[in-house]
Amino acid sequence: MSTSRITVEQLTGSHTLVIENYSSYKHFQSGFSAATVNFTAAGHNWTLQYYPKGITTSFKDYVSIYLILKGGLSVRAEVKFSLVGAKEGGSKNKTVEAKKVANEPQWACEKLIKRKDLEKSKYLDNNSFKILCEIVVFQGTRAEAVAGSPQPEA
Repeated sequence: MSTSRITVEQLTGSHTLVIENYSSYKHFQSGFSAATVNFTAAGHNWTLQYYPKGITTSFKDYVSIYLILKGGLSVRAEVKFSLVGAKEGGSKNKTVEAKKVANEPQWACEKLIKRKDLEKSKYLDNNSFKILCEIVVFQGTRAEAVAGSPQPEA
């Protein structure tokens, strides 16, 4: 008897965004965003779009964050955003899975955290906080024979 296996190939990566001078963002309206520089993770180029007062007025009480794939490509990916606790040695505690935006190379988290909750949390330290973005890109499948298993002759 022979044995083979099929596996999904994955590329993983992460990027940490540091938001400084958090209290200064109160002067902006919902929909205002600030973008990171382009970065490479999981084999692709990305940018993060930070919305300090939500992407729309429907989310004005929340911090929103989007991950945007650059270069006009389309990929299958899983994206998670975590707030990193500055006061607890950098451990991540609040993690939210992002949702794929239909027909766009974007992953959205409209409700990362309520702003009032952030302002009294362990995540906000010295007027700054960190968001960790973890990315898994699914490349496709690969089939292979299991080592030690007899294979049929070609």
